[in-house]
Amino acid sequence: EDADSWATRFKLMSRRPLDEANPVLDTEVEVKGGRARVTIITRRLSPDGIGFALRRHRFRPWTLPLFIKNRMIDPFSSAILWFLVDGGRTILIAGTRGSGKTSLLGALMIQIMPKLRIVTVEDTLELPVEYMRKIGFNIERMKSRSVITHVETELPAEEAIRTALRLGDSCLIVGEVRSKEAIALYEAMRIGALANVVAGTIHGESAYGVFDRVVNDLDVPPTSFKATDIIVICNTIKSPDGLRSFRRVVEITEVLKHWKEDPLEENGFVNLLEYDAKKDLLVPTDKLLLGESVIINNIASRVKEWKNNWIAVWNNIKLREQILKTMVELSEKNKQLLEAEAVVLANVNFHLISERVREENGFIDSKAVFNKWVEWLKGFVHG
Repeated sequence: EDADSWATRFKLMSRRPLDEANPVLDTEVEVKGGRARVTIITRRLSPDGIGFALRRHRFRPWTLPLFIKNRMIDPFSSAILWFLVDGGRTILIAGTRGSGKTSLLGALMIQIMPKLRIVTVEDTLELPVEYMRKIGFNIERMKSRSVITHVETELPAEEAIRTALRLGDSCLIVGEVRSKEAIALYEAMRIGALANVVAGTIHGESAYGVFDRVVNDLDVPPTSFKATDIIVICNTIKSPDGLRSFRRVVEITEVLKHWKEDPLEENGFVNLLEYDAKKDLLVPTDKLLLGESVIINNIASRVKEWKNNWIAVWNNIKLREQILKTMVELSEKNKQLLEAEAVVLANVNFHLISERVREENGFIDSKAVFNKWVEWLKGFVHG
């Protein structure tokens, strides 16, 4: 009786059907102090009775400093992702179930400048949209039809994405790429690649696994897949005793554009960072260290101070690494520095200080920016 009562309550809250014709309900619930994704199956699928699955989310958004603190990712790799977000790249975050894809996507959303408009498309509301709106983000969310429940009154995901494109110049975030919306997403990537970041999550264990799923399962033309700039792979790493598991970002790969049919056979995938199990760390590849990343150089080509100047680009990435590392170190005494509010302020002030230093010196002096940023941070902590 209690199970039936809770199922009815979730059905009413979601405004989605749960009956003989619709034996699955996929929804979300938010209460004071917590959020969770809820899936319910009825006796039509579960002969032993109603089944519930709840996946609890952190009430406050995950941030890059929080992930660094939890060792899911290191400061340098986080700085690379931050640089790519600022550069308006197209990013797919892939991995297995429970590997932290959506949480990492939320953390990258926090790195978007608040002045930019963000549009999200989800069938189950998992991204921290409400919280981001409260702390000053210009963000609009669209709820699309679930691929499981097929509620006729809800808009299909592919139509929601196309509608998002009509809303003007925005960052587009797709909660999970599962079905026909993939074609619309790649339309968005082609349009948005030179403007603002377009990002989403997808199931896949490698860059080629993502290509295989997008092209062969979701019917996106291989040439359209080239609109993907970066693929981030998340996974769970087991301890030697097999009793514990840890979430890790295990690969950051760029997708080149010269290949015709198969990016794996035609060297269309270039790893920028690879996971070293012994070090429990993402390690930069020679391609990245030697300044041969096509995507990063493409970003640099649009900035006067960075064009044909890899040292300046590298210094900027290392500056971002220093900033993230400093926030994590100082969080030992003030845990609020790991939270979204502080991260957003730190990000905004990093950009403001960088611009001020550029106007004063004629170029962005990384050391001067960092020193001024640390002064601001100390004032923020003690103020």
